[in-house]
Amino acid sequence: MFRATPQKMRRFAQLEYQGRVAIFTLIIAAACASVLAIGFLLSGNTKKLSTILLTLHVTLAVMTIISSWLLVHTIFAMQYAHTYYQVSSDTQQIAAGLDFPNDEEPDYWDFLYFSFVIGMTSQVSDVQTISRSMRRLTLLHGVLSFFFNTSILAMSINIIAALI
Repeated sequence: MFRATPQKMRRFAQLEYQGRVAIFTLIIAAACASVLAIGFLLSGNTKKLSTILLTLHVTLAVMTIISSWLLVHTIFAMQYAHTYYQVSSDTQQIAAGLDFPNDEEPDYWDFLYFSFVIGMTSQVSDVQTISRSMRRLTLLHGVLSFFFNTSILAMSINIIAALI
C-alpha cells in the first residue's frame, strides 16, 4: 500500500472486484463487534479478578480498541481510493470525487490522510468532496467515526474505572 503508485492504484481499481462491498461491510462490522465485545468483557465484575488477569484483560482491551480503530480508517482509505480510481463506463475516465489540493493523482498516503482526518474529527479538512458517491461514503465514515470515537471514550473511562 505504501509503495503503490497512482498508476498501480488505478489498475487495481479498474479490475473487476465483485466482493469489494461485502468485504468492506464485514470488516467494518467485525471492528465494531470487537469494540462491543470489549465493552461486555470489561462490564463484568472485574473487581474479583486477580491483578495479573485484570492486567491481561485491560491490555487486550486497549490493543483491540487501537487495532479496530486503525483497521476501520485504513479500510475506509482503501474504499476511498477504489471509488476515486474507478473508471466511469460513460466517459472512460476515473470517477475521482475528491479534490486534493495541489495534487493531480493522489496516492494511498493522500487517502489515508483523508480517512484518518475524518476518523479523528468526524469532518473533512482541506480535501473537497465533489461527487455524490464520495459524499455518501464520507457521510457513512463520519457517522461511524462519531459513534466509534464515543464508544472508545466510554471504553477508556471503563478501563480507568477497572484499574481503580
